[in-house]
Amino acid sequence: MQHPEDPQFSILIKKTLASIWKYLLPYRGRFVLSLLLGMVSAAFNGFMLIGFQLIFSLVLKGKTRTLGEGTDLPLVGEINLAKMFNLDADAPIGLTGVMIACSFIPVLIFFRGFFGYLSAYMQAWVTSKVAYQMRNDAFQCVMRQSPAFFNSAKTGELMQTVTSQTAVVQRNAMQIIQIVAQRPLTIISILVVLFAQDWLFTLMSLVIFPACLLPIIRIGKKVRKSGAREEYDSRELMVAMQESFAGIRLVKAYAGEKHAEDRFERTNASMTRNMIRWAKAIEIVGPSVETIASLGIAAGLVYAWDRGLEAENFFIMVMALTQIYPPVKELSRVQMMLHKTTVAAGMVFELLERTPDIQDAPNAVDIGRSRGEITFQNTALYYRESNGEKKDLPAVTDINLHLEPGKFYALVGRSGAGKSTLFSLLLRFYDPDQGSVLLDGRDVKSISQKSLRGNIGIVNQDTFLFHDTIRENIRYSCTDATEEQIIAAAKKAHAHEFIVQISNGYDAVVGEGGCNLSGGQKQRIAIARAVLRNAPILLLDEAYSALDTESEKIVQDAIHTLSAGKTVVAIAHRLSTILEADQIIVMDQGRIVDRGPHAELLTRNAIYQNLYNLQYSADERRDA
Repeated sequence: MQHPEDPQFSILIKKTLASIWKYLLPYRGRFVLSLLLGMVSAAFNGFMLIGFQLIFSLVLKGKTRTLGEGTDLPLVGEINLAKMFNLDADAPIGLTGVMIACSFIPVLIFFRGFFGYLSAYMQAWVTSKVAYQMRNDAFQCVMRQSPAFFNSAKTGELMQTVTSQTAVVQRNAMQIIQIVAQRPLTIISILVVLFAQDWLFTLMSLVIFPACLLPIIRIGKKVRKSGAREEYDSRELMVAMQESFAGIRLVKAYAGEKHAEDRFERTNASMTRNMIRWAKAIEIVGPSVETIASLGIAAGLVYAWDRGLEAENFFIMVMALTQIYPPVKELSRVQMMLHKTTVAAGMVFELLERTPDIQDAPNAVDIGRSRGEITFQNTALYYRESNGEKKDLPAVTDINLHLEPGKFYALVGRSGAGKSTLFSLLLRFYDPDQGSVLLDGRDVKSISQKSLRGNIGIVNQDTFLFHDTIRENIRYSCTDATEEQIIAAAKKAHAHEFIVQISNGYDAVVGEGGCNLSGGQKQRIAIARAVLRNAPILLLDEAYSALDTESEKIVQDAIHTLSAGKTVVAIAHRLSTILEADQIIVMDQGRIVDRGPHAELLTRNAIYQNLYNLQYSADERRDA
């Protein structure tokens, strides 16, 4: 991502505007209408000035003014009310006439404001729709990324990009559109009237304009990058908050509150400094422009005295000039706003343009319900560094494995042996660098990801529950499940018994990450979720390791019910839970070193013997 001082930043601005335009295209009708209404509102300023001059000429000359006296208006010529409406030329204006004339002032102001309101409303509607679509697309893009992406991405930055950065684009884009579409025409319409009224006075006034731009240019160069830095700091602030909240138990356990607070404070302080610089840059422009512009008014007053201009004419001209400076002031902010918007939009589009590592093939098929036959053929996978380079050693290599439907298999080995990697390859979280993974004899790359994963249920060691009700957490695996199906799944998972005993039952909110439930209860909810999915393949990722003996027995019974008729693959550190497996696969350093039933492995495989002896020695010491 380039910074504002980068010479390539102008190219990024053009690219960003082109990307935003693609989102505007579906709403181009309303967008164009909003621009036209804004232009009408802007052009109405000139018409309003002419109207004001007529009203002032009728009112400010006092009671001596008659209907027959003509008024010379710029661009229109002489207006004679007596001739226009066939009235008595010698009749005075009178109180009634003055009141009627003055009543047109709020009418003119109303119409200008009404057109401006319609324009602003439609622009708000369009930019809100654009931001809505950008947020959806950004979130969907994040959800399509592979787990490898999340290994290096910062969750807080992703949240900031999807929410806050799109909001910055929406807010600033609307302001920029309004300013660029309306303000130049406002200035032009006023200048046309002024030149028609007194070209010399107007020309002298315009000499002041270049002087108005000098402070804007100087200030813009110094602080335009502050807005960009603020956006970067806001991402870091979100990261600091997200990680502190997600890891609150670790923070508390290590008394790390002060460290978390200091990290947040540093980022918050940096963002605040840049916000202040940005605000100072934006706000100082107005007083600077107005101060310099007042010199033009003062000079104009001297000119009016010298030329003997009538008060009402001079009043109109001064009012017109004061109407010019606000749009000039707003236009002066565009460059700074554009830089900040470009940085925010660039973050969003950088995410939107990211291609997922794992994608469905163009001819990917939905396979319906699988038989549950799994095959790894000469499979190897290397994990990547943050720069995308392969790591030196493979996570798994030379994997040749055939798992028959309806049987129970277990993966054992030391940490880092590659057991979880096989799960990831089967779920197609990663594609192998060599070889292939087959489901029912078909390469998983040729199967749609939704269809593939729809045939797999999984129960993890670290059960994740959403901050929602127990019912919705169970229903997550089958969103159209009925209440009867949910309760039946909970009963099979031995979860129904504890659910009905807690307050609110199935409507009880489990808390962040399931913090209101015990480890065994969370695990049974996860099993109920897998029961409801009823997939032909069941993956158990150390499903018992975090449980006490009593909970393990309950969960083991639930998994036994769940496993009936399915191809079950379990990663287990507790060998007692997989002794009845049809085949135990021993892994070491990313390779399969042996396979067979428990009794055979115990007699011939040193790694398995070591794992068995270490566990049961520990169990004996614990029981003693």
